[in-house]
Amino acid sequence: MNVQNHTGPEQLNQILELLRGLEARVNRIEEYLEIRPERVKDRSKRSELAEAEASANGKQRAESDESWEFKIGAYWLAHVGTAVLLMGIVFFISYPFKTIPPIVTSLIGYLAVGGMIGLSTYWQKSNQYLSRILFGGSLVLLYITTLRLHFLNTNPVISNKAVGLFALFVVLSAIFYLSIRRKSELLTGITLFLGYATALISDTTHFTLGMITLASAASVYVLIRYNWQSATIVSMVLAYFAHLLWMLNNPLLGKPLQAITEHHNNLIYLFAYGALFASANLFRNKSAFTDFSEFLLTAINSVGFFAIASLAALTFFKPHLDVTNLLIAAFFVASAVLNWIHHSSKYATSIYACFGYLALSIAIFARFDSPEYFIWLGWQSLLVISTAIWFRSRIIVVVNILIYLGIFLGYLYFAPSDDLVNLSYAIIALTSARVLNWKKERLELKTDMIRNAYLASAFVVVLYGLYQAIPSHYVSLAWLAAALFYFGMSQLLHNIKYRWMAILTIFATIIHVFFIDMAKLDAAFRIVLFLAVGLVLLVVSLLYTRYRKKTVVSEAH
Repeated sequence: MNVQNHTGPEQLNQILELLRGLEARVNRIEEYLEIRPERVKDRSKRSELAEAEASANGKQRAESDESWEFKIGAYWLAHVGTAVLLMGIVFFISYPFKTIPPIVTSLIGYLAVGGMIGLSTYWQKSNQYLSRILFGGSLVLLYITTLRLHFLNTNPVISNKAVGLFALFVVLSAIFYLSIRRKSELLTGITLFLGYATALISDTTHFTLGMITLASAASVYVLIRYNWQSATIVSMVLAYFAHLLWMLNNPLLGKPLQAITEHHNNLIYLFAYGALFASANLFRNKSAFTDFSEFLLTAINSVGFFAIASLAALTFFKPHLDVTNLLIAAFFVASAVLNWIHHSSKYATSIYACFGYLALSIAIFARFDSPEYFIWLGWQSLLVISTAIWFRSRIIVVVNILIYLGIFLGYLYFAPSDDLVNLSYAIIALTSARVLNWKKERLELKTDMIRNAYLASAFVVVLYGLYQAIPSHYVSLAWLAAALFYFGMSQLLHNIKYRWMAILTIFATIIHVFFIDMAKLDAAFRIVLFLAVGLVLLVVSLLYTRYRKKTVVSEAH
């Protein structure tokens, strides 16, 4: 017991010394690593920061909930309330009261317009958002009230249609001016929509088409002046849709859905829409336009104009379908050229050019009979490649090869063989491939796929054309001559592709000799044919061996 009592305090002292040593080592390590020891104050500060952060997060969530409440209460309800108020006033001025004359309801409508404008002015500083909503609603109500003076009214206040249209035109002009003055794209878009609606409601041919043209011009102006792309895109769709409804007898007014009987020179108006929308890309601020905006504006204008103009040509000008489509093609190609000269626009130039050549193809189909139109379509392909090189457009080249191959396959499957067509397509394919190879740096073509497609079509059409044009017992010799021609082209142009065409032609010749000529030709001609083919094959083999030796010697030196 006494020993244990003496040894107990000594062990405690040793443990304390060991702990002090460990603490000293830890302090030296912290000093070396530049770690400050955490104190009680630091822990309390950290706790306070955590509590402050939690409080801030809670406050942020509360503010978020409050912002949603504010958006619904201040913004959405303003929209809904104004719309409901407008509907109520419109229902009131449209209701056929027996005791209230129509002129009185119209005056009430104008008084409501004045009241909404007054409230908008009163709240202009204190509640700007509601002020803008009321102002826009008052302008829409002004239009509807004026519209009801003659249109959509069994007892019109203004009996003369021309006077009613003039009043609407004046009101629309005023609304458009105020929209521009306030620099409101939304209000301008609504005004343009009302303009197209007025065109259809008028149900007067040249006023309808003229109003569509005027609204289109206004949309182009706001695009060039203020870069309001959304308003112009919507206007494009509305313009061509309104023209289509006019061609279908304006069924929105309750008339039967059918094509109108007379053309009323509507193509002139269509060309006016197309030219106006195309000019937007010419005079726009290029720095404010993205590639997507350019593509979208051009695509909508091209599709709309081409579709409606083609429908008008089929409906009213079918006997002159070739001339009409030639004019459409000229319009598109001219637009492509102007876009390239003025802005070097990649997408606008390519899209307009593609639609132009599509219209030109339709004109060729309408003008010529089979197989003549195949010849003209083939040479058109060469024209397209020439302009594609000028425009530096890979898009046009790709579209052209697809159209060319489609026409070529259509000819092979559906049309009888024609020697002139076969010769034309062979020349066109070889020339196209050569031109693309010559100008590949200008087009920045990264692959030989397009040139290979042209050479493949040339390979097929040469074999097919010779098979159809040459008497059957001379086909193999003709194909052999074609192979020698390809070897000559390869030597002249230093292009291995023609050597491959020659080798494939020789294989085709061998197959034809063994599977067809062996059974059909007489013995004497068969001997001559075998000797000729064998001699050519040996000469080609010797030439390849000689070429290989020269290559090895040159590499060795």
